[in-house]
Amino acid sequence: MAEEQALEPACRITSAQRVSAGQGAAWWREAIELLSVDTEHWIMATLLLMVIGAVVGFVGSLVPYVGDLITGLLIPVFSVGLLYMAYRVIHGHAFVYNNVLIGLRHRTKALILAGAAQVGLQIVAYLALVAVTGLWGASTTTNDFSMSTEDIVVSGASGLVFFVLAMLLSCVYLAAVWFQPALVFFGERGPIHSLRQSLRAVLINWRAFLMYGVVSIGLAILLFAIIWLALTLVRIWLAGVLAMVVYVLVVIAGGAISLFFFALITLTTYMAFRDIFGLETEEARFL
Repeated sequence: MAEEQALEPACRITSAQRVSAGQGAAWWREAIELLSVDTEHWIMATLLLMVIGAVVGFVGSLVPYVGDLITGLLIPVFSVGLLYMAYRVIHGHAFVYNNVLIGLRHRTKALILAGAAQVGLQIVAYLALVAVTGLWGASTTTNDFSMSTEDIVVSGASGLVFFVLAMLLSCVYLAAVWFQPALVFFGERGPIHSLRQSLRAVLINWRAFLMYGVVSIGLAILLFAIIWLALTLVRIWLAGVLAMVVYVLVVIAGGAISLFFFALITLTTYMAFRDIFGLETEEARFL
């Protein structure tokens, strides 16, 4: 069995620290600055990662349930690739594409166990949602086919409870897994312990993550509006073959923008992790 590759440079982290609310916007600014240095390289690395993910997903879809489970186990293995690339580039190392697959060479077993922990958390959240909605539905079920005004109100309340609970569980799940792969990979934490640490990090910095979410939504709306406006203008001003050519070019540009945004989100995750957990090396050569 091949010897596990060590991280270069070696790193250390601290326990989660509180940061100011403004850092939620600063993570985006720092990520954009890093992405602007070698934009084409980051986009190509992101495309490579997405192609690998699509292939894994397709192969997994050939074996129902088991394939989905395997895909879930491998998500953390591939998700640390761009994080490690950001870590190396920030510390002055060359951009190397094969670092996208660093999860297959370092902490692989631990990352697979992290995927298992994520799958287990998904199952627990789903069962909790089903149990609560089942109990609520049982207490509000009526045998009368003609619903009264009160029944309609109760039914609407049931739907609202389901929605709120689903959103709450989704937020808790995202908070628990947000930093989990990075904690397992960089901090060599256990898969369950890293879930708790990630959840705590997000909860104590909820103001920063609220700001982060606001900026995220704003940027997503802006990018969608740009693509929609470009497609609309093509339909209005152009026709025939020229319109088709420009339309294809706009779609390609939209795909590139989507890859850019995906890479940007990953880099903001790294910036947040570095900020909250104090990720550093002995060199301490940050951009």
